[in-house]
Amino acid sequence: ALAASALPPLVMARGHRIGQVAELPLVVSDSLQSQTKTKQAVETLKKLGLAEELQRIIDSKKVRAGKGKMRNRRYTMRRGPLVVYNEDNG
Repeated sequence: ALAASALPPLVMARGHRIGQVAELPLVVSDSLQSQTKTKQAVETLKKLGLAEELQRIIDSKKVRAGKGKMRNRRYTMRRGPLVVYNEDNG
């Protein structure tokens, strides 16, 4: 699955919005590992061209069908960008 993420047609066929992204996989500097707040990480992803994808994730929050609602699994959401890092400095 990780190898398929390097092919833009396959990624777009899965429904991801990657129109503004320069290349796949998106490789950034090591300074991103030192971010400690989610808000900082979201702003960085928006600057990298993933704003449309992040909005798709936010809009996908739906109430779960079935009895999971009663078992504290009320909402379901789509998955966002996969972030892989070497060291967790933040």
